Amino acid sequence: MKARNDKVTLADIERALIVYAGLYDLYGECMKPLLDRMEREYMAAKSKVNQMNRIRKLIAGPVEIQ
Repeated sequence: MKARNDKVTLADIERALIVYAGLYDLYGECMKPLLDRMEREYMAAKSKVNQMNRIRKLIAGPVEIQ
């Protein structure tokens, strides 16, 4: 279990998404709002990671000034 000040990682959210998918499979439509929310959280976190990767590539690459 994570401490209060530990950051939630993309892998943490992915694991939770898999758990919610399993719950949806077991319990049906009553779990859909939770699954939908976790999917949104996953997509938002993945987008942030991708954005940070793009920014890091820009910073690391050569900069041409004309």
